[in-house]
Amino acid sequence: MTQNDRARVAVLLGGLSTERAISFKSGHAVAEALRSRGHDVVEIDVQLDIDQQLRASGATVAFPVLHGKWGEDGSIQGLLECMGIPYAGPSVFSAALTMDKVATLRLLEGNGVPVPKGVVWTAADGVPTLDALPVDLPIVVKPVREGSSFGVTIVTVQDQLAPAVQTALKHDERVLIEECLDGPELTVGILEGVALPVVEIAPVDGWFDFEAKYTKGATTYHVPARIDPVLAERVQAIGREAARLTGCLDSCRVDVMGGGWRGPRVLEVNTIPGMTGTSLLPMAAAAVGIDFPELCCRLLGLARLRNG
Repeated sequence: MTQNDRARVAVLLGGLSTERAISFKSGHAVAEALRSRGHDVVEIDVQLDIDQQLRASGATVAFPVLHGKWGEDGSIQGLLECMGIPYAGPSVFSAALTMDKVATLRLLEGNGVPVPKGVVWTAADGVPTLDALPVDLPIVVKPVREGSSFGVTIVTVQDQLAPAVQTALKHDERVLIEECLDGPELTVGILEGVALPVVEIAPVDGWFDFEAKYTKGATTYHVPARIDPVLAERVQAIGREAARLTGCLDSCRVDVMGGGWRGPRVLEVNTIPGMTGTSLLPMAAAAVGIDFPELCCRLLGLARLRNG
């Protein structure tokens, strides 16, 4: 039994970001999972009057399942702190930090966690050229603060570079241009400071873009990953360290590229990853005997305020 067993739980979903539709899928799944274990749940589509919605709901604890800006960047967490409503998931600091890929990667790099080489580009920097970059083709161009591969392009020839930067700038004022690393693409979930089994992500065609993420059958997942046990242990170790440094020990998902002979490199830390029964964090938890409702209940049990 936990302090939240008889609470009225507000599952916060939808929201105002580009990932609104995905958030609905995750949020509905979390709400149903909690209801299946006897929790009193109200689902709230987060809009600009979310403070009024929360007060009207009578909720005593919140479970944000909001992907992207205004939900995964510390905004909703700050509001919940101000309202005195305990909440599951990342703190204001952890959410705001990890939403910024550059700030996260520089923190990790400064503490010995391997990350890709890259550079930040803005509109004020003008038209990018390969000569101005510290990396060679192929390269990855992505918005600094965005999720679900929105605005991401893999550049293989120089003519693609400028359009790729323009695409990314539509999503954020800063763009990260970084080296394209060797696979396999891996992810490791962290739950209460413990690294779950590494998941290998194998798109049927191309790379793990939006379609590959959300189209049924477009990607195959292997749990545990089909990698050398030594590499798996290394990925879990850097995943734990990334979670520790960013303050995400309750739960998070750390995305990693295998890196070939250079070894694994952390791409980013996701504080509110996909949360359906077939999403990556729940998939890894299931591999160690934690089913989806139990995972949701455990995360709810960790809900608290963090400014006291």
